[in-house]
Amino acid sequence: MEFNILNHFKGLEEMPTDPLKADEIGTSLFMTGNMGPQISKKMDEKAKAAGMTRRNFIKSSLGFSAAMLAANEVTGKRFFEVGAAEAADIDAKNEAIHLARASSDFIVDVHTHVCTRPGHYQLGVNTSERGMWFVQLLDDLGKAFGMANGTRDMNVENYGKLILEESDTTVGVFNPFGFREHYGGEDMIPMEYQVGVRNKWPKSTIMLAGGLTPNQGLGETLDRLRMYVADYKISGLKLYTFDATPQKGWWFDDEKLAYPIWEECRKLGVKNIGCHKGIPFGQFYARYAHCEDFDAAADDFLDLNFIAYHSAWPYHNELAALKGFKPQRKNLYCEIGSTFAATVTSRPLECAHVLGTLLRDLGPDYVLWGTDSLLWGNPQWQIEAFRKFQIPDELIEGHGYPKITPEIRRKVFGENAARIWGIDKQSAMSAKAELTATATA
Repeated sequence: MEFNILNHFKGLEEMPTDPLKADEIGTSLFMTGNMGPQISKKMDEKAKAAGMTRRNFIKSSLGFSAAMLAANEVTGKRFFEVGAAEAADIDAKNEAIHLARASSDFIVDVHTHVCTRPGHYQLGVNTSERGMWFVQLLDDLGKAFGMANGTRDMNVENYGKLILEESDTTVGVFNPFGFREHYGGEDMIPMEYQVGVRNKWPKSTIMLAGGLTPNQGLGETLDRLRMYVADYKISGLKLYTFDATPQKGWWFDDEKLAYPIWEECRKLGVKNIGCHKGIPFGQFYARYAHCEDFDAAADDFLDLNFIAYHSAWPYHNELAALKGFKPQRKNLYCEIGSTFAATVTSRPLECAHVLGTLLRDLGPDYVLWGTDSLLWGNPQWQIEAFRKFQIPDELIEGHGYPKITPEIRRKVFGENAARIWGIDKQSAMSAKAELTATATA
């Protein structure tokens, strides 16, 4: 399965070109995909009701509410808790924003990236053809969300501007890419570059390390892990079980290759271990994107937390079963980066089933918020969509999914991540207030 998220939408060429306009980006996404033409037609009606031209309406914050309302009308299900007034009256919209922020003002995005490096990526110089394929995929995604130069714009400066300043994100947890074999023997995102994020915003960011695969040599892998802890003071790992080595991949439950890494993590105090699961893109083998290897690892290392990034979508049911059939588990987590973004606007029914399954089987205490930005540009549209998203009553009744209550929303948005990373909410919120004040000064 070759994954290119752009294939899930139709009409992305009409996306706005300013990454700061998160409302307009979110509105435009609703008008892509299979429901796009129907939602677009309803936007004409709602613009007229608001007394605005279609163009100005789509650019306004009213347009995003109207698009969510239109999705409810097209599907005949209440996926978004949004009222008609929010799509027609700016005062009603501003009041809704104020109430939403008051209810869920603490947001920890556990899945963020910078995606460039000094010298960037040059085919035949520091990047192979396969490595360039991945760069091109990320370039296309970034350009679709308003970053004219693609991955070049996914830099340290824009991380701070788009994620920390221009969105409601309180704390960003940033993750690396490895795949050294494709990038001239150096990680795709070198640690010495990405640490610049934490150096600039130490009170608002958490840094994870990656680029580790025992197929590069277990001894070398353990040495790099020790270096990450000693030199970079990392707060966890974000790994990939598919890799760019001749072996193609490895498993978390391999007692000879992986268990020595987890044992070393214990010694070093590295408690949170994430892994890309699901989304088996490009040249990588899908089997290494499955999550069955979390089963034994989670049982054998009860003092470590294992986090399935992307919630293993589209294999999320398998992930959820690892907790659903073993409810005693306390160390198995998921995060919803790219999974939520890829489904909420164009396939809300699928989004409801994914979130419902995770919340029902893994439990509300084990689902983490993530946006996979800067790949998806400014994450504010995702934040607003999740604040309004709801699992329809008929799915709750038919599948036993929980209703997304304000309490569950707060847990997913920030409280769960704060618990496992030891984030002090008051300090983080103070740092956020300082950032916001500086940005608006």
